[in-house]
Amino acid sequence: MYRLLIIDDEEIEREGMAKYISWEQFDIELVGTAWNGAEGFEKIQSEKPDIVLTDIKMPVMDGIELIRRTKSTFPGVEFVVLSGYGEYEFTSQAMEEGVRYYLLKPCAEEQITVVLDKVKKEINIKREREQREKEYRRTVNRLLPRAKEQIFRDMLFEKEQSGKDYEMFLKEFGTEDTKAAILAFWTESGFDYLEYFILGNVLTELVGTSHVHLFTYIQNEVLFLIDEEALPEVESAVERIRLEFGRISVQPILAVLSEQGSLKEVSHLYKQVQELIKVGIAEHQTGFLYYELFRKMHDSSSFLVDYGKIRETQDYGELLFEIYLGFMKMDLEHYTLQKKEEVCNWIVKVLYGTSLNITYESTEDKPQPWQLLEQLVNAIVRLKAMDIGRGKEGERLKSVLLAAFLHIRNQELGIQFLAKEVLYMNEDYFGRLFVKNRKVKFSTYLMEQRIMLAQRLWQYDPELKVSQVAELIGYSPDGQYFSKVFRKITELSPTEYKEAMKNRRGITGKG
Repeated sequence: MYRLLIIDDEEIEREGMAKYISWEQFDIELVGTAWNGAEGFEKIQSEKPDIVLTDIKMPVMDGIELIRRTKSTFPGVEFVVLSGYGEYEFTSQAMEEGVRYYLLKPCAEEQITVVLDKVKKEINIKREREQREKEYRRTVNRLLPRAKEQIFRDMLFEKEQSGKDYEMFLKEFGTEDTKAAILAFWTESGFDYLEYFILGNVLTELVGTSHVHLFTYIQNEVLFLIDEEALPEVESAVERIRLEFGRISVQPILAVLSEQGSLKEVSHLYKQVQELIKVGIAEHQTGFLYYELFRKMHDSSSFLVDYGKIRETQDYGELLFEIYLGFMKMDLEHYTLQKKEEVCNWIVKVLYGTSLNITYESTEDKPQPWQLLEQLVNAIVRLKAMDIGRGKEGERLKSVLLAAFLHIRNQELGIQFLAKEVLYMNEDYFGRLFVKNRKVKFSTYLMEQRIMLAQRLWQYDPELKVSQVAELIGYSPDGQYFSKVFRKITELSPTEYKEAMKNRRGITGKG
């Protein structure tokens, strides 16, 4: 028997489905109804349904939020979404949350039961898999001491180790300072017992049982703690495992390897593994990824942008500032256009685990590489679901801020220049729009942004000359007026600030 909950804000449809369909004949027990997502979530918590038939547009809490909350708490619940014409945006979001079954309203009993039959089959498959996993765990517990797997899991999730079991493991392993790495295998649908058995058997056969200290299975991942002495053999072992695995399964398999670390660092190594899996999924890779290669690319972009600030900010102007600063640093490092494209795509991948194709296309109105900057900013705004203001006013403010940064090196930059030469906007309207939304005059805002750019550039490289930085942010290279403005805002001269940054980084000499 399968437990069903119906959620729909339209009483006629909700009660019609509840009362006039003989659910028992389809081996389904109707455990309740609800008129919105909030009430529905309460009943999901109390009734524990197997299937939720839900409308997508509802008051209080819509279907998307309901699905998200339920999936995070009750991942086994299957959803069937009811949607009307013109609700593609909602159904698309539901698809992103993993929902696979939809019904177009109004729907007949036959349509509902056909879809529910498919859902029941999927539930049966999951139940069978869960049963196989239970059998597998019983088998593993007979073959290996339960304590070793628990020790590994505790390490992965940074739980403190103590007791006789851990002491016995250390005698076998060596010491807490002994080096090892985590080798992980991942597939989208997870592993059954036979697949797990092959992974472990082939690996221990190829690298030696004594070098595979611990292993466990977490969700879609099989993880092994490999001694550093066996690491040179890992790549060939992975190739053999992928070959053997391919004989019993058609699902692609991804293998990833962390850096080396001690037992105290296992949780950190596991985070590396998860990052690699995230990147592999985003790139649709099914090969072998090393964290060392990942780190090289990550490091080359991490000193260019502050990932933490980009993640945290919900302000379009602050986001523009961080990305523009990154492009300034790329220019200082003489990055090619191709390298800038790679960095832009990598930033999105690190932040959101998704692959985009941010690439420069020659246009007359967007000088290179600022077209890349705009693409990157737009991608982050979309992925963050950032609210930059509604309607025409929001779009105009966005255009003003973007234009300000794209022309910030221009010494003539001001309201008159942007309004007349770039945005073709009335100057008075420009001024009112800016003060209304940013709570400061444009001239003050521009001065503050320029000085903050100067500060961040010297934090990045204290050896940059005052004249060079002044010109980069739109002041005369003679530096006189720039120095006056800089001192007014920071209470330090540019030279004093540079020296402070050198001292902070342990650098001597003048730039």
